[in-house]
Amino acid sequence: MACEPGSADGRELTEAQHREAAAKLSRVRERLGLEPLQQGVHILDRHMRRTQDLLAERQGEFSALCRAWQEEHRS
Repeated sequence: MACEPGSADGRELTEAQHREAAAKLSRVRERLGLEPLQQGVHILDRHMRRTQDLLAERQGEFSALCRAWQEEHRS
């Protein structure tokens, strides 16, 4: 799998917004196990054990968030 960042809605970003978005995206890529390929393009080898472990961790975090939200909104 490969990804390349871009504007989802076509709007222009200020330099500060671009830096902030790049920093956030970098943290997401790291948490998902994407590796840099070239000039902003990152790849994810879905068959690597590390990738599978990271995906399982993220799924666990997501499940915990869902359970917490359900508990908070039951009343």
